[in-house]
Amino acid sequence: MYVADESDFHIRSSTRIVFNVSLSIVRCTIDSCFEGTLSYELGHTHYESSKPPVVIISHSTEGITMGVDDSTTAVEDGDQRECVERNRFPHAGELELPDELAGWEKMYPEFFLFELSDDRRDYEQDQFWFWDKKDSTEPIMPWDMTISAQAWQIAMAQNTSRVFAIPPSMSVDIRVVAGYVYFSGIQVTDDELLQERAEIFEERSEYYYENYDALYNGTWLPAVKEIGNEIQSLAVPEKLPDYVSEDVITEAKGQSTQTLQVIQNYNRLTELALEGWQRHFEFLYLAYLAYMQFTETSRDLFPDISDDAIGKMVSAVEADVFRPDQELDKLARKAVELGGDVPAILKSDLKPDEKIEQLRASETGQAFMDLFEEAKDPWFYMTYGDGFHSYKGSWIDDLAAPFNHLQTKVERLESGDSLGRDFDKLQAERDAIVDEYRQYLNPDDREQFDHAYETCMSIYEYAENHQFWIENWLHTIVFRKMREFGELVVTHGLLEEPDDIFLFDRFEVAQLLEETCETWALGEGAFVTERWKDRAANRREIFEAAREWDPSPALGEPPETVSDPLMQMLWGITTEKINDWLDVESDNDDESRLDGFGSSSGQVEGRARVVTDAKDISELAEDEILVAPLTDPAWAPVFPRAKGAITDDGGITSHAAIVCREYGLPAVTGTGHATSVIETGDLVRLDGQSGEVEILEKATQS
Repeated sequence: MYVADESDFHIRSSTRIVFNVSLSIVRCTIDSCFEGTLSYELGHTHYESSKPPVVIISHSTEGITMGVDDSTTAVEDGDQRECVERNRFPHAGELELPDELAGWEKMYPEFFLFELSDDRRDYEQDQFWFWDKKDSTEPIMPWDMTISAQAWQIAMAQNTSRVFAIPPSMSVDIRVVAGYVYFSGIQVTDDELLQERAEIFEERSEYYYENYDALYNGTWLPAVKEIGNEIQSLAVPEKLPDYVSEDVITEAKGQSTQTLQVIQNYNRLTELALEGWQRHFEFLYLAYLAYMQFTETSRDLFPDISDDAIGKMVSAVEADVFRPDQELDKLARKAVELGGDVPAILKSDLKPDEKIEQLRASETGQAFMDLFEEAKDPWFYMTYGDGFHSYKGSWIDDLAAPFNHLQTKVERLESGDSLGRDFDKLQAERDAIVDEYRQYLNPDDREQFDHAYETCMSIYEYAENHQFWIENWLHTIVFRKMREFGELVVTHGLLEEPDDIFLFDRFEVAQLLEETCETWALGEGAFVTERWKDRAANRREIFEAAREWDPSPALGEPPETVSDPLMQMLWGITTEKINDWLDVESDNDDESRLDGFGSSSGQVEGRARVVTDAKDISELAEDEILVAPLTDPAWAPVFPRAKGAITDDGGITSHAAIVCREYGLPAVTGTGHATSVIETGDLVRLDGQSGEVEILEKATQS
């Protein structure tokens, strides 16, 4: 037994300590510099452990006894007993939320709240939940949940459980804490059910793989466009009339149809938005599973193959998500070709409206603007951010980003620099890598490799295509239509600002619109309640407080080993990553080094630029290393300036990883907390092959 004074321990001063008064036990995390073996006794039990991550310090009359937290360690002293839990994340009910978040639960549908009942709490505490930072690093507004968590819970879960019956993955359960979304995977463990699902999956997936092109271009894309077009056609009056039109009388319509139309069209909007998300998941997991199958085949045939090499073999994808950047390239080249005052106007510091006005004033400028207008629909329906936040807006509504990108592209062309993504070069590199690996295989193995590769390449474009058509194009249309409803409510005095409508969930908005119609029906001078305005003001404060809060990366007991390949490939969640999170939670992490996924090869060194908001991406300077929670296709136009990219989240098949590979940008994704430990101006080095990141020099030291 090792007995010492507290001063003899090496414990970081910032270590979190939990003190159990009744048992006089302190549980704390020690620094990773601890070496050697601890030999200690607790009660009548003897323990030994080498380099433990957690120490138990028990005060007694003899001094201080050091022990280790080894999953569940029993401490016995007569009738006293304590089980010290292994390292885990807090359960939802244990979270300490700021006082400013009081009442957040009323903002979101009941289904998504933790601990609604005792039996549900028991179920939830048996699950491991992780924060879905891959899709959003910020809280989601109540109405925006309609096209995120609420849509996902049905569409995503049923896709794996009831539609394609993916054998090992039953579904994903979803909860919300203060607007932040948490996922928990539900696995299939029954052998008979696994076999049953495997047979269903094989038949259904094979049909989609064999007929993808016809199904996608002939059915899926037209259906999604029809959804968006119908939403755009839904009529929302700017104001309900003082008196109904004469045709109500002359055509014996009986009553005003406008109030019914408001309610009907809102309901139709939500139906169409949810239908769009049914489409979103239609091919998605099949695309990821095809990639996974190709990855497994490649690793079986080439045990030493890297993730980066596999990623490059499925790069050079002509996906629609890259079209906005390609359209800007065309416009920049046309501007230089037209000459005259067009390049000068585009490079000026004028606001977008001022640039448009000046461009329209000349013949060459008008020729440019004609092409600009053609490109806007659909390719400028790109959201600022991840597509799940109504308040972030889109290019089509705020042209700052397109004009900033055009300015940079024109300057690069005039300097003789490339504009970025060289598709032909990427394709040639991809084909060369594939050919090289194929030549090492015998005929049977080559046939196996070719089948897995061709299946993957036949559908993999969908992994990016859906992001443009749903998260960007369709969401832009949905949010614009919702603002029309918001303007109607503001006109009739129930809200202060059109965007306040997003502070209410979709069921509350239906009530709000009905009350707007009821208030109008009471006639001129009728009482107009202030309670919706008051509620919106209160919720705005809560939401802003949520944006400032730093949620736990996970909740509950983590698995011994993360074996779910989708968690690894999409979210970048591995056993090592969970341990890193626990180190950060314990303030026990080496902040000069980070590990993630080597998602796009290349070793680079440079000054960091931390960007946490899409609207700040234009601040990225030439040869800086971009550090962000995620990268998004909307950021692609600035990638030629970047020397490399580091992200908090995303696995090897995440959007961030795919976009970086497509633009040849050395990248490490899924570091967990790069934006928390790296500051703008830090000198950093990244290795896009190994996934290692090192802070060489802090900006404050340079």
